Amino acid sequence: MKKLFVAALLAVTATSAFAQDIKTVLKAKDYAEAQSGLNACLSSLSNEDKAKGYNKLVDISFDKFNKENAASVEIQTLEQMGQKSDKTYDKQGMFDALLNGLNNAIECDKYDQLPNAKGKVAPKFRKKNANRIWPNRIQFVIAGQDCLQGDDQTVAYKYFAAYVDSYTAPLFADMDKSTRDEYLGNVAIIAARLAYQLKDMDKANQYCDVALNDTASYKEALGLKVAFMQQEMKTKEDSLRCLKNVEALYLKDKENESIFSVLAPLYGALGMQDKQDAILAERLAANPNDFMANLVKGQAQMNASKWDEAIATLQKAVAAKDDALALTFLGFCYNNKAAQLQDAAQMKSLFEQAKQCFEKARDLDPGQQRANWSYMLDNTNYNLERLNGAN
Repeated sequence: MKKLFVAALLAVTATSAFAQDIKTVLKAKDYAEAQSGLNACLSSLSNEDKAKGYNKLVDISFDKFNKENAASVEIQTLEQMGQKSDKTYDKQGMFDALLNGLNNAIECDKYDQLPNAKGKVAPKFRKKNANRIWPNRIQFVIAGQDCLQGDDQTVAYKYFAAYVDSYTAPLFADMDKSTRDEYLGNVAIIAARLAYQLKDMDKANQYCDVALNDTASYKEALGLKVAFMQQEMKTKEDSLRCLKNVEALYLKDKENESIFSVLAPLYGALGMQDKQDAILAERLAANPNDFMANLVKGQAQMNASKWDEAIATLQKAVAAKDDALALTFLGFCYNNKAAQLQDAAQMKSLFEQAKQCFEKARDLDPGQQRANWSYMLDNTNYNLERLNGAN
């Protein structure tokens, strides 16, 4: 009997302690104190009390955010009127408070949507938290831009990612999204680039996909997506996986040059010559002077040492567009055709044509970002000097 009494007493004491813990959290005035208290008792709390605890963190965060934001608005207003303010504000603290508010509001919403002690779902905090965070999301873009100017890419990524991720967070499911978010696509592209630099390819691709759904950012996002795919091709399995993804993109947008420029050479690299020939024939049938199709076809002919065919095809590419890579390929073909000849005059003529190609490539691409023309130009000049010396 005594043991049962002690056990019951301990249970009551424990329950009282847990209740006191959440009450302590709700009475806290300082963010760190409230966060520490919540973390200490979180595992013992009901869903309802967890939601209350996280909402308290949102309240404290927004007390800070609203205070600093109000000071910021006042200072900027006076500056626009040509006046100076003696006020200061904690800009970084304002940004951090908003980010803390968002993260805790998302956690609050997670528990707020779960059944309470009576088994009912009766959310209390979603509307209030969504309404105070949603209009201020643009501050994440401003914060990210500030961090990029300070060359702090890791923190910048945190803010840009918050802007993109929050758009689809369940917390904001009831917000009016009928008007296009004019920043989302561009911010998603920046977040994708930063994720790539931080070697988080899953996130990089995720943010690319967000930007692909935005008409204004589609073209840039597509180029980035394709570049990411190429970067991940380290094994044949990687290449086959990439091929499948690029084929899916191509089916949606067959006229897109960026996708075609990856898909057609990829077929060749994987030994799928029939597929490469078919896709080239399809594109050239629609436009015999298509730059990219002639460039890819000419490169394939060049790789097969079919110099005359490659020269004819690459000339079409160069005629369609001044491009350093096409010119370098064409010059390479002239050089190799010349090397097969015995007649000095014919060789010299071809080397001269090659030189013109490489020099034009140099003018178009002095930094050799597009094509490595430098070695070939030096080699061509050497051959011409040798032929002139022989005469």
